[in-house]
Amino acid sequence: MPSVSFVSLGCAKNLVDTEVMIAKLGAAGYELAPDAEGADTVVINTCAFIDPAKAESTEVILEHAQRKGPGQQLVVAGCLAQRYGEQLQSLIPEVDGVVGTGAYGSIVELLDDVHAGRKPVRLDFEAEPEHDFLPRLITTPQATAYLKVAEGCDHPCTFCIIPKLRGGFRSRSIESIVKEARALAAGGTKELILIAQDTSMYGRDRGMRRGGLAALLEELHEVDGIEWIRLLYLYPATVDRELIDTMARLPKMCKYMDMPLQHAHPDVLRAMLRPSNGERYLEIINDFRERVPGVTMRSTFIVGFPGETEEHVRYLEEWIGRAELDRVGFFEYSAEEGTPGAELAGKVPARERRKRLVRLREAQRIASERARSKRVGSTVRVLVEERRRLRKSDPFRAALGQAEAWFGRSEGEAPGVDGGIYFTGDAQIGDFVEITLDGHGPFDFYGHVAADVKEPVSVG
Repeated sequence: MPSVSFVSLGCAKNLVDTEVMIAKLGAAGYELAPDAEGADTVVINTCAFIDPAKAESTEVILEHAQRKGPGQQLVVAGCLAQRYGEQLQSLIPEVDGVVGTGAYGSIVELLDDVHAGRKPVRLDFEAEPEHDFLPRLITTPQATAYLKVAEGCDHPCTFCIIPKLRGGFRSRSIESIVKEARALAAGGTKELILIAQDTSMYGRDRGMRRGGLAALLEELHEVDGIEWIRLLYLYPATVDRELIDTMARLPKMCKYMDMPLQHAHPDVLRAMLRPSNGERYLEIINDFRERVPGVTMRSTFIVGFPGETEEHVRYLEEWIGRAELDRVGFFEYSAEEGTPGAELAGKVPARERRKRLVRLREAQRIASERARSKRVGSTVRVLVEERRRLRKSDPFRAALGQAEAWFGRSEGEAPGVDGGIYFTGDAQIGDFVEITLDGHGPFDFYGHVAADVKEPVSVG
């Protein structure tokens, strides 16, 4: 029985692609190897969104190429494969096959070609992302799974290479998505995390001018076994009233808003070809807060885009204080070859970008501190993920009064980016428990099972 080992890099969308490839190969008779050593084939699913991601992907490929054993095949998949195609095999002869972001559904056929001695390159995008997503081998923690509702992107953001890497925006059908959700629920999934490049645009390419995502959420809400539905990667121009109303109305919807804004000053947003301006963004944020009480809000911003001035940074710094978002990720601008932004004048020197990054992170730290403090003393529903041992240096160890604690997430924490909640009391992995929040550190909260009695302790 041939064996295959996977390395998955990059975002949650890439992870879903990896899970589909693993399951397809498993159904075809391949055995999943825990590591590359001894595996007949190694598949590296790469990311190429920004320079650091390209560097990491390239480094991993080179490492596996150097360690490649006799008779072992090396296949490169994902965004780096889509971006550079046959060049990868020219630059790294050890690469035996290349499969892009739109063709990974044919991974079994590609490996057949590889084993036959051919060096296949498959980069064509499927017209619709309707290939069978099932079965999938879920690799996320128990009870949580990502659900990709669309592929590609139609937005012309001048900093972004994604449309070239994943093609135009293509929504899956509601029937296909619901079928997958039911299969995931049958396998023990309780939290569905909906992802796409622009999740709130769902359905518009299928003739739904408004309310497409809301209609999908209505269907997913009826799937037995699913208790949480979380949305990632909303886009300010495609968030409609129907979506916010649905989030407010449906009990299974997590009160969580992740909307990458990238900047707030209108001049920078125009240069990025991003919609609207900071004042309109504040209106959207306030609309969420008024209609979805208790909503946790996350965004991302790019620092040092060409033409960004001190005035623009000062505006964004003040805007951050006004918005008081719960969590924000900041990224230095990366000039990507093939994007309009790379040709713009007014490049910001690397040293200045780093200074601005530190400054804006400090502004957000203060805003996040205010937002987190408001949650202390409340009781929240937490999905239990694991039991963790606390280091002696960990401040939560003293606060909780023990060397081990449960770890989980509430509606306000998405996996991998938001931290979570450490707590004491009786719990079971994969279950939901009610936790009273006693305090917080820079990223995480701590507390106890609500039935337990515990004096709050200040940390951080």
